[in-house]
Amino acid sequence: MANPYSILLLATALINLLLAVYALRFIRSPGTLAYSILMACLSLYSFAYAYELQATTLQQIYFWLKIEYIGISMLPPLFIILAAQYTGMGHLLRPWLVAFLFLIGLITLLLQVTNFGNLFYHEMKLNPDAPFPVADFVKGPWYWIHQAFANLMLLLSSILYIRMISKSRGRNRTRALIMVLALDIPWLFYLIYLIGDSPYNIDLSPFSFSVVGILTALGIFRYQLLEFLPLALENVFNSMTDGVIILDDYKYLVSYNPSASEILPELSQSMKGKSVDKVISILPGLSNLKDGYESDMDITHLGKIRYFRMRVLAVKTAREKLSGWAIIYTDITDTKIKENALLEIEKELKELNENKDKFVALVAHDLRNAFHLIINMSEMILDNIHEDDKQAALRKGKIIHDTAVSTFSLLQNLLEWALMQLRGVPFNPIDLQLSRLAETVIRQLKTQSDQKALVIECSIDNELRIHADEEMLKTVLRNLISNAIKYSHPGGSIRIRATSGPDKTRVEISDNGVGMTQEEQLKLFRIESAFSKKGTASEDGTGLGLKLCREFIGRHGGEIHVSSTPGEGSAFMFTIPVSSIANNSIPETFT
Repeated sequence: MANPYSILLLATALINLLLAVYALRFIRSPGTLAYSILMACLSLYSFAYAYELQATTLQQIYFWLKIEYIGISMLPPLFIILAAQYTGMGHLLRPWLVAFLFLIGLITLLLQVTNFGNLFYHEMKLNPDAPFPVADFVKGPWYWIHQAFANLMLLLSSILYIRMISKSRGRNRTRALIMVLALDIPWLFYLIYLIGDSPYNIDLSPFSFSVVGILTALGIFRYQLLEFLPLALENVFNSMTDGVIILDDYKYLVSYNPSASEILPELSQSMKGKSVDKVISILPGLSNLKDGYESDMDITHLGKIRYFRMRVLAVKTAREKLSGWAIIYTDITDTKIKENALLEIEKELKELNENKDKFVALVAHDLRNAFHLIINMSEMILDNIHEDDKQAALRKGKIIHDTAVSTFSLLQNLLEWALMQLRGVPFNPIDLQLSRLAETVIRQLKTQSDQKALVIECSIDNELRIHADEEMLKTVLRNLISNAIKYSHPGGSIRIRATSGPDKTRVEISDNGVGMTQEEQLKLFRIESAFSKKGTASEDGTGLGLKLCREFIGRHGGEIHVSSTPGEGSAFMFTIPVSSIANNSIPETFT
């Protein structure tokens, strides 16, 4: 009749063997191989012990003991290897250390099988008090070495699992708890056997393996015990700069890393285990989970806007079964700011190109009209000469001259402006005497001012010095003074003055001429509008001079603006850096 203990042990052996085959066949995770071999050794141990309890002679018992020790001798190194790999401490398992651990197990197996020198057993006999044949042993020295080694490996394995429990959260903590129970329950039965408190000196450890099978089966099929995130990977998870939120396959909140709680401060431990539908207000974009879904969003926290790219990833098992969802929030604030800046620059460049196109079209129109006028007037002069009408020819010649002068001014300004855009105009600022520069330009324009009997008053202190490019500043003064002459009434006056501040000098050129409306003032410096109007003597303008002034003043780090009233005159003001030589003799302040 079969021993009831043997039936239980055979059932335990079968369960553990099935778990070993299942893990090896279907699971691909670190530690799976060690787990499968470990369960196979436990199965062999239980199977052989079942037949040992069925034995009727001491020789039969000793035979099955030898079979048992094929599994028993390998258990200690397998326990520590599995624990190290499972808890993310596999890097501690150096090849030489693994070889040494298995060498101890191999020595145990050889000494047990051969009992060389009675190192393993001093004596073996049947226990007469047991209801069925049970062997009693007088243990040798290596037996106790083996026990010390086995208990040390079990202790270290337990420490690793307990460490994982203390550092893990959620499902990983549950997995570590299952592993430590599956280890420590048999260990407890093993200690009871070692101290001699088991009934009839029966080894109770194999019976506890049924608990190991039940616990690990529960862990594999309920908590994906071997499809785990090791502790080292969990540390990586916690140190990631991206915010990561983990949901299970039922869309319940499982875990999140510290970065996620910084991005979404409303997250709290109390929300774990709740459906995503109940926390959707703090998880924007998760109303519909879809693998590969991406969305950009902005989140305001403490008054600052940060931009994030949210990605949804389906987490699947090795058999492509959905096991959960990973929601990843990547900070793209810097990228978004740069992207917005580039879009703004693109917009400005597009507007600038459009404005330049308009401006070039306007300048081309003015040049074409000027040349049409010159050609027509030339043909008419030829007719007048042919008809000997000198007065008509002189009048038309004057028109050609004025048009040529105006066109030349336009071309000169256009050339300087084009070179400025191409950075072809060299910028060589030096210390200059502003009054001398202004007087030079005034002398160049004396013919024009005398034709209108204008008085040009230059009240710039001879000691005032500036730091500027001489040719650029001459162009600025020439355009502004020429405009003042053009739009002044005969007998009018033009005033040029300057005031010095701590680091800049303010230059003003004013007239009492025709002035401008507010609408006309707004068009002066705009590149897309070649605004010009006739002077008081019907002089033509280029529409480009003031734009060139703005470019040149801008190169100096200054600004230019206008103040004008229709019928009362205009005043143009610009700033220019003060000379590096101190202007202590100038009492005026910059305003």
